[in-house]
Amino acid sequence: MPPITTPSSRTFIKRLRSTRTLQVITTLLLIHVLLLAPRGLQFRAPLHMDTCIHHSAELINVEGLHSHTSLSRGSCQDRFYDVIITTPTYMLDVCEHTNTMVVQGEDIGQALDDFVQTRSHWVIDLMGARGYELLTSFDDPERRSLFQELDRLQHRCTNFFYGAIHDYGSGSRWHTLGLGLSHSLYYNMTLVSQFGSKHFIPLTTCTDADMERSFAAYPPESNSTAWNTSTINYKSLGPDAYDLMKNLYIIKPEYEHKGHFWWRSMLMYYVARPNASMRKVLRRLSKAQLPCTSIHVRHSDKKNEASLLDLPRYMEHAVLFKERTGVSRVYLMTDDGSVIRSSKDFADFHFDYMDMPRSNQGWLEDIEGGMSRDKQEETFLVDLYSATRCQQSVLTYSSNVGRLIAELSYALRNREPDVVSLDDGWYMFP
Repeated sequence: MPPITTPSSRTFIKRLRSTRTLQVITTLLLIHVLLLAPRGLQFRAPLHMDTCIHHSAELINVEGLHSHTSLSRGSCQDRFYDVIITTPTYMLDVCEHTNTMVVQGEDIGQALDDFVQTRSHWVIDLMGARGYELLTSFDDPERRSLFQELDRLQHRCTNFFYGAIHDYGSGSRWHTLGLGLSHSLYYNMTLVSQFGSKHFIPLTTCTDADMERSFAAYPPESNSTAWNTSTINYKSLGPDAYDLMKNLYIIKPEYEHKGHFWWRSMLMYYVARPNASMRKVLRRLSKAQLPCTSIHVRHSDKKNEASLLDLPRYMEHAVLFKERTGVSRVYLMTDDGSVIRSSKDFADFHFDYMDMPRSNQGWLEDIEGGMSRDKQEETFLVDLYSATRCQQSVLTYSSNVGRLIAELSYALRNREPDVVSLDDGWYMFP
């Protein structure tokens, strides 16, 4: 494919709202590509970026590229590219030739879900924009190996672990799913759980009929003390979080050197990937503006688990982050309306937060008060993923939600998050 020659000037257009691109160091050159999509694309990309525009992507203009940038147009399968611009139909054709795909099209969320469900090392940008989506992979062999193993097991449909049951708050339920996934990986099984979420990309494409056929051929074990590597199927008969926690630190031996924070972070990302409909809600309702520091202040039922801390304690570290990074914008995630009101005491900061009721009573009391579990979870997810978009966080690891923010931030960026916990060090529970 002959390169497309371009002038060496720069043109500025609306920026691509990508968590990954916003993290690249400031010395990188801005490179801009104008497509037929209703809004253009802007990348923070290094000099000599090798970009291919697939023949399926409708190009109306390419301009303002640095003279050292190579732009090609064609099948994009002749070599490895820094970026490939394509359409949903050709994602599978080009995905092995890049770690960054810009996918052009309207209402393509479900096509992206179908693609990443069995290719989970690809990360869909949470915020995207009308007319295009950004998919990113990472040049990390161990991460890719883990996700390929998850894809193999979760769609193999031959032997099963039916369980990971913990019907409490969202953070506890999803951490139980992550722990269940640890067990299914270790014991070479497909995890199926009745406690998944309609807001996430499904954990498996296996059907209930697949599982029942396997159970009929090989009746499942239900005694956790008898579960071992020769067990073909396992079925929990009731809530099993505490049984699973008897082997809390279970991990595949080949990943032990990565540590449990890495291990749990990757599994939690796999469990809690927002699907197309949830991403639409997130894009519509999220108040987070980058760059930012996220602060999670949980009060309500936290008083039963740990000492309550007021906003000024968190802001001490927001001030330190500001001195180091210059960031004065705070995304505030809290269940306590008084915390929102107290943010007015910090005139040197700008606070963003969701417009929602804050009863400060806890999730169970909110449900009893008339809020549906589904609506509660949807609102919580917008708040949670808004917090993960920030470059640094102040939180408490005694909270399942605090740990979730750190874990998902790690997985979404593929590097340890810039986090301050005001109480415990990171740990797994459940």
